[in-house]
Amino acid sequence: MTQNFFQRLFGKKADKQAVLILGSGRSGTSVMTRCINLMGISLGTDNLLAPSKKINPKGYFENKDVIDIHKSLGGKIRYRPAFKDYYDSPKVKKDRQALTDYLQKFFTDEQYLAIKDPRMNDYIELWQHVLADVDVKPAEIILLRNPMDVVSSNARAWHRDTTLAMRQWQVRTFLSLRDTKDHPRIIVTYEDLFNDTLTTLKRIATKFDLPWTHDEDALQAKIDDFIDPNLQKSDSGETLSDFEARDDVAPDVKALYLLGMQAAHDETFFESAEFQQKIEKMADDYLADYGSLYRDFNAKIDNQTYYVFGRDQALINQVNDLLATSQVVMTDDKTNEMHQVAQEISQRLASRTATLATYTKDYQLVEAKEDLNNYLRRNAKREARWGVGDKVFSTIPEMVAAVSDEIGADTHNIVLAEDFTAITDENQQKIVIRQFFRVIKAVEERPYLVLLDHELTSATTKQTLAEFVVASEADEVEPVDTTADEAFNLKRPLDWTEVAATLTDLARQASADAKAQAQLNHFVNVNFDEILK
Repeated sequence: MTQNFFQRLFGKKADKQAVLILGSGRSGTSVMTRCINLMGISLGTDNLLAPSKKINPKGYFENKDVIDIHKSLGGKIRYRPAFKDYYDSPKVKKDRQALTDYLQKFFTDEQYLAIKDPRMNDYIELWQHVLADVDVKPAEIILLRNPMDVVSSNARAWHRDTTLAMRQWQVRTFLSLRDTKDHPRIIVTYEDLFNDTLTTLKRIATKFDLPWTHDEDALQAKIDDFIDPNLQKSDSGETLSDFEARDDVAPDVKALYLLGMQAAHDETFFESAEFQQKIEKMADDYLADYGSLYRDFNAKIDNQTYYVFGRDQALINQVNDLLATSQVVMTDDKTNEMHQVAQEISQRLASRTATLATYTKDYQLVEAKEDLNNYLRRNAKREARWGVGDKVFSTIPEMVAAVSDEIGADTHNIVLAEDFTAITDENQQKIVIRQFFRVIKAVEERPYLVLLDHELTSATTKQTLAEFVVASEADEVEPVDTTADEAFNLKRPLDWTEVAATLTDLARQASADAKAQAQLNHFVNVNFDEILK
């Protein structure tokens, strides 16, 4: 007989509960989920993710119905942490309803549900809101493992880049520790799960008032039959003091793990304002340093994406038309669905409510970045050759380049240059030159073509552009300039007449000779900070 039996016998109605297994993947979440299941708690379906013979032969114990909802969410919410209050956004309304429907149907006849999917860490707040909507209480179990072992396990299982694997561990760890505030929760260390499984499960059952067996020996036998120590191939067995003494772990990673371990062994501290302040600061510091983490590792789009950068839309449209003759589907300032989004980002930069050096990872802009990402990715995947020729993109070239890199777009850039010496207003001249510098800096590591704005109608320009479109990767060798930096140093203080003349000449040369691009790149890099002051 279980606790649940006595609750029914004496008329006490137990809360309906959803046990959420949280924490970074490769931290024992699959083992925890199966053990909770062995306690008699349903996984919600027999439609589970199939085991992987090489990676997880005992099984993942992930509910495929829930995975489908999470995957659908991931098609719209691709950055972690997601933008503020995303769970109330119209963008996720359909997925929120799908999760609500699933939970309502399940809990019609059931008391307990256990759910595990690493993606759930990204949507903890959504789960909490939906569970409240359907009057189900969350019971949140956070798994915590040595991050170096997690990274090692990821490398062995998925051949994942170690830096990205560590970033993912950080994000999913601080999300699970931060976003579970004010909800029933417990931290379980990897060591406690595997070294003292039965006691750990009983502690969980007591904490959340979950059903517990009257035959602990039988449960222990099931646990012993399930857990295979030989599968713990990435368990270093490193002690906490040895981890703390390591000098090859980034300070922010070390601090996060040590804070989590302190909270795991001190529940009073875990629920204290001090802990919450520390974990929120760590999350804020992470976002300031790295920005929200893009969910698709090693993304790649084979189709070609084109951007036309310039400050005159009429001239940009001329290039758009020329690209169209080479079967590139172009959007302009009228058809670019991201025109308003890009304009808002540009206005934030102009008003200095966003900082040029860091705006591509500014959490306050992550929703706009999300919109831009989804738009570019959708169109780049749909068309063999597609692009945007909208002058507002020229005011946010760093964001365009950053998002394009994240989605794995094969970008090809056309940069319109002019005679900068012909701009008579000095302030306007500075603005135009600075924008040109930013564009070159943003595209210099990708194939790009400089076109002179007064030569767009020439036969040479048309031929050059057509050849640029059909160029193979072998033709796209990045030029290198070995000239000493001193040769490109501008006089200090800056003489903007000299800047305009030098830049005009270098742009003219780069338009005629791809190798001269290297000199233009070099000039921009040497003087970038001074020009952008």
